[in-house]
Amino acid sequence: MLATRLRFVHPTRVIFHHTQRTIHTTMRIRSVIVLLPIALLAPVACERARYVDTGSPEGVITVGNVDMQDILKASSGMLESLAETGVLKTAKNKPAQLVMGEIVNDTSSRFDVGEMTYRMREQLVNSGQAAVVTTFGNTPEDKQAQEVLRREKFLKGETSEPLPDPDFSLTGKITQVKRSAGDTKQVTYTFRLTLTNLRSGLEVWTKTVDMTKLGNKNAVGF
Repeated sequence: MLATRLRFVHPTRVIFHHTQRTIHTTMRIRSVIVLLPIALLAPVACERARYVDTGSPEGVITVGNVDMQDILKASSGMLESLAETGVLKTAKNKPAQLVMGEIVNDTSSRFDVGEMTYRMREQLVNSGQAAVVTTFGNTPEDKQAQEVLRREKFLKGETSEPLPDPDFSLTGKITQVKRSAGDTKQVTYTFRLTLTNLRSGLEVWTKTVDMTKLGNKNAVGF
């Protein structure tokens, strides 16, 4: 019969080993807690930049700002409406001479309204529907061209101011209406343009395009 050997372990050693195991377990739990959010965010942080078509549904969409998608839709709607009326064909000049007036951005979103009007001008001018006068008034777009016209008129002995003879002026305004219900936000951007006949002083064309967006955070793609 084998004798059973007894071994005495001091109580302080038991407590020490137990404390070590507790510390290691706590550190492992904390490491998991710290690394978990990083692992969840990793797919977003690692998304690489890439090219998308301007105005594409794949682009970034914001709730509280005017995006490029909104600008392109507005300019497209304006051009389509203007072409349907045929009002430019009634001008004295062929093609119609157009002056770009003030387009007021009355929204909290900061962007250049020229992003809309220049796209419209590109289509109108390049298609031969209109010619934009850039030397008109006290604040011409092209001051150098205006000075050349003045110098030529002076050399010809003409004393009167060389004024262009535009047919129409284009003015407009962009406004917004914001509403919210709880965390959900809604904003409507309204693009308004007006074409005035400079010979009669009458409004001969006007168009309104609305863009309404709803959500509680920005997104990528529709």
